[in-house]
Amino acid sequence: MVSSLVAKRYAKALFDLAQEEDTLTPVREDILSLGGLIRDQADFATYVADPTIPEGQRDEAIDQLFAGKAHPTTLRLLKLLNRKGRFAELGAVCQVFEEMICDHLGILKVKITAAHDLSLEQLDNMKTRLSAHHGKEIEAAVETDPSLVGGFKIQVGDHIRDYSIATKLENFKQRVINA
Repeated sequence: MVSSLVAKRYAKALFDLAQEEDTLTPVREDILSLGGLIRDQADFATYVADPTIPEGQRDEAIDQLFAGKAHPTTLRLLKLLNRKGRFAELGAVCQVFEEMICDHLGILKVKITAAHDLSLEQLDNMKTRLSAHHGKEIEAAVETDPSLVGGFKIQVGDHIRDYSIATKLENFKQRVINA
């Protein structure tokens, strides 16, 4: 979770404006794309964080990269962050904005790590149980990790529930050693 007060303020302002303009969906899509770019493209992440780039030069780059592709509200955010010298906060703003959208829409993002590929039925059952437990729609990112031996881990926010065989074996080993 992001703790930057600056990021929270900008994300809240963007959320309020997008809600007022009824543009939450297109702005969310842009923000998800920007967050992905920062996370997955090292060059873009470096560019975003570089404080030595002059405001005018970055403004031109924003126009070249995003004009006509991003929603005007998203473009205004990018230019505002640039003008205020807060462009390095873009990744954090994207993360906080997505958290606000998910909360608004009743979506809970979870990460499921399984020892083997999950069938569609297994994934649906997990999502149904999680949805009933948390009272929200579940959006799951699924990964496989053979080192778990069997079972799975579920991460909801900062909490991890570990139902893996590897962890059960390690716990058993520790109990035997300490006995």
